[in-house]
Amino acid sequence: MAEFIEAKTKLTVGPIHQPGFISKKLKIIIITLGLILTPFLVRKIVAGNTLLHKKHIWMAGSVFVYFFSASGTMYNVINKIPIAMVDRDDPKKLVFFYDGNGMQLGAEGVTVGFLYTIFRLLLAFITHVPVHVKSRNIQRLVMLLAIFVSFWAVKKVIYLYNWKTGSGLPAYTYRM
Repeated sequence: MAEFIEAKTKLTVGPIHQPGFISKKLKIIIITLGLILTPFLVRKIVAGNTLLHKKHIWMAGSVFVYFFSASGTMYNVINKIPIAMVDRDDPKKLVFFYDGNGMQLGAEGVTVGFLYTIFRLLLAFITHVPVHVKSRNIQRLVMLLAIFVSFWAVKKVIYLYNWKTGSGLPAYTYRM
């Protein structure tokens, strides 16, 4: 910066003193706190009592990763795809779904990723939870509800696909 000012204005600029990001006192305090807290942290790690040892954190993380991979979020971020765009006919409105297969908005991917995630979570729920319930009627009710919601989610994905591309999937895939 000083060289730029000297070159443009022909004035001499003395040395510029830039203090560090963290002061010396703060560094000492951070190191001291780190040394004091290290035995407690080691004890928690050995006992298996940290967030990394909780299965629910890992399950939520896997659902999070699945949702973002199914919705194409990385593609949207890398290619700078907008979530929505302004309607050409009415500039006061936003368009979240673009008709036609030449372009895709971010909201389309998020919607389909959300529907896929619902379907997969219900599939996992059906395989793990109802088997532990003793009442057959409750098992049947839970299974029917999960199947109904899964069918609805898949039907919406197929509807969005048909609307987007203009081509229909065969009737046996979603009609009952």
